[in-house]
This record gives sequence, C-alpha cells and structure tokens, in this order.
Amino acid sequence: MVTKESIVRDLFRLVVWYPLRWTIEALPLTSGLTVLNKMGELHFALSRGKTQALEENLSRFMSVDNTQKALIIQDYMKNHYVDRLMIFLFPKFNKRQVDKVIEFEGLSYLDAALKKGRGVILVHGHFGPVHIPLVALARLGYKMKQIGLPSDDGLSWIGRHVAFRLRLRYEAKIPAEIVNAESFLRPVFLWLKEGGVVMVTGDGSGTQRHVGRHDVFDFLGQKVMFPLGPAILSEKTGAEILPLFVTPGQRKPYKILIGAPLTKADEPRDIHAITKRFITELERKIKTYPAYMHFLDRFKAGEYVVS
Repeated sequence: MVTKESIVRDLFRLVVWYPLRWTIEALPLTSGLTVLNKMGELHFALSRGKTQALEENLSRFMSVDNTQKALIIQDYMKNHYVDRLMIFLFPKFNKRQVDKVIEFEGLSYLDAALKKGRGVILVHGHFGPVHIPLVALARLGYKMKQIGLPSDDGLSWIGRHVAFRLRLRYEAKIPAEIVNAESFLRPVFLWLKEGGVVMVTGDGSGTQRHVGRHDVFDFLGQKVMFPLGPAILSEKTGAEILPLFVTPGQRKPYKILIGAPLTKADEPRDIHAITKRFITELERKIKTYPAYMHFLDRFKAGEYVVS
C-alpha cells in the first residue's frame, strides 16, 4: 500500500518509530502481532475514501459482494501494517517463536533441491509479510540471503532520517544478509555455488525502478512488466528455482509454502516459461488470499507497476 508524504504522515511515523516501536518490542510476540493487526483495523475504519478506491480496484480481478469486499480490504490493511512493522518483532524471532506462529509446507522441495549442490533460488512476490520466510528459514538453519532494493526515494526528511534509517538498522539484525540488487552480485553467485539459498522477488523491486531485464506478461487481466532476473539467475547458475509464498496458516497465524520447481527436468531452462509459471502461481495465491496482495491501490488499468 502506497501512502503520500505529508506532515500528518511524518507525525504518524514519529509515533510509530518511537513510543509504538518500544511498546511492541516489550510485548510478547503474539501480542505484538495483535497490535499491528489492530492498527490495520483502525486505518480501515478511518479511511473511507481510500477504502472505496481499493474496493474498486479489487473488482478489476475479483467478483465479490460488498460485504466480502469490505472484509478483504480490512484484512489488506491489517496485512500492510504487519508487513511493514513486524520488523520490530524480528530480534526476538528465535526458533521457539517461529514454531509458535508459523507452519511450513514444502520444505521437502527445498531439501531435495539443495541436495543437487547448486544452491536454491526462492522466488516470491509482494504478498503477505514478505520478510517472514527470510527470518524463519534462517532460524531453522538454512543458509539464507535476500536480494533486495532498499530505497528512500520520494520520502520526506523524517521518512529518510527516521523511518528508513531505523528500518535499515533492524534489517541488519535479521540473521541473513540482504544484498542490494543494484550492487555487484558475485557474492550471490558464490553463495549459490556453496549450496546457499537466495530469496528474490519475482514481481519487481517494490519501487518504481526497473532493475535488470523485464518483459510484459498477462497478469490478472492486465499487461504488466515482470522481471526476468530470477529466471536468468537460475539459468546462469544451474540453481533450482522454487516458488515461495506466505499464506494464512490453518493452526497458526502464518504458513510458509514452498512449491515444486519452476523448471522442468525434460526441457531447457526457458526464462520466459519459468517467469510465466511463477506469475501463474502468484495469480492463484492472490485470487485465494486477495488481502495478502501488496499495492492493490496501484491496480488500475495500465498503472500497476511493482518494479
């Protein structure tokens, strides 16, 4: 969810990154998650105009009644706050806490791919709380790195010097390195060669900047630019590429779901085919859990750009 810079937003940032952050850090993990979800509910209650716009965008790819739309948009806002601010909870996110709030499905795919000795690429979308898998898999003992693109483009002074600065400090506490997508990626190639796991977004950088090669694909009824980078990385290194998603859990708040390889054993690695298979999986997850989609406010005809 994208929000405009304003004095009100800067005041909100100061509240979030100081008294609220300290409060959440002092709470048990599940209580902290409850607070973040309540923030989303409050935002939903106070933002009727934005809510209506989101409901209109949702109608572009889903046919649901007004009651269902309202519930989806409320959950969308709850997911936004958890995704952006769960970073406050990651320092206490040890293996015991991971076991408390996360279910896993498909770890066998990851283990089987790692046995091939060329590393694994986990390609995911801007869907659900995106940093959870990086932290949780690292706590389970997997050798993790993330390719990301931290950016303070368009932020106010408070946005850059408070929220962005402190976010980078918290990201440095995550038990896995986040490699800048615009940097020299030789460490990523070496990491895969040594049997490591690399997470990378398959739907763009989360900013308006394109990094690497892109092409246009059909996505939820629109023509959208998607990066070819994850598939190219798999092609160049021979690393297996698996789709990864965070969904609601059945017994716990969240599930980390790892799917079957996007490559086919009986055919060459076609970067467009691999990318299309990921997009198909992302579409299915969005239609099943639409509230976990990011950037629904950008989903207008010809405007939806994640990268």
